[in-house]
Amino acid sequence: MIVFVVVVAVASLSTMFAQATHQGTNDGNDVKGNLDIREVKTFGQTLDPAWKIIVSSANSERVLRDRGFFLVYLDTFGDGRFDYYALVSSDGSKMLAKLWRDRLNRPDSNLGQLFVRRADKLSVTLRVPLSKVNTGGKGRLTYRWFVKTLYTGERCHRVCIDRAPNKGALTESNGKQSPAPLTTDDPELTESPEPSSPAPTSPDPSESP
Repeated sequence: MIVFVVVVAVASLSTMFAQATHQGTNDGNDVKGNLDIREVKTFGQTLDPAWKIIVSSANSERVLRDRGFFLVYLDTFGDGRFDYYALVSSDGSKMLAKLWRDRLNRPDSNLGQLFVRRADKLSVTLRVPLSKVNTGGKGRLTYRWFVKTLYTGERCHRVCIDRAPNKGALTESNGKQSPAPLTTDDPELTESPEPSSPAPTSPDPSESP
């Protein structure tokens, strides 16, 4: 059984946020290793959003196996902590994605596989249907997110960790007011997810580079 220990320090925020549309974030050359984030793009339907994470170095699935991980954290309750995370890893030949419930003082819960594709070796695209998460009741109109990458290897013997945005989180609509598509018909989102096997053991994200 794989256990992920995730330590996330966040500021206390209000439980309600203003209405928002899809947005992305850019990130500078600020971390060593192969998974220095350069840009995160969000698109798709409000109830079925997707994230495209673009990094600075091209990486094959073989290189990423047991070394490189992409995570999208979601705060859907508006309670000041991040309740879910999507984990993307490699089995050496293809990328795999799972959704996890961060249960704080209990083992994290695996909620099943997610859609993931690669348009090129600089990026991964991940889709997280909001039907898989608890959005905190009928009064919640938004959720918050941020992205992390973890990499071990040359120049990253412990763990190199990058985050986008570097501080805080971005806010999106959860679709309760705007269920229609907000943006693109992206070719990366047209296929069904492949069956996935258990993700490889990741480095502890609480370690510093």
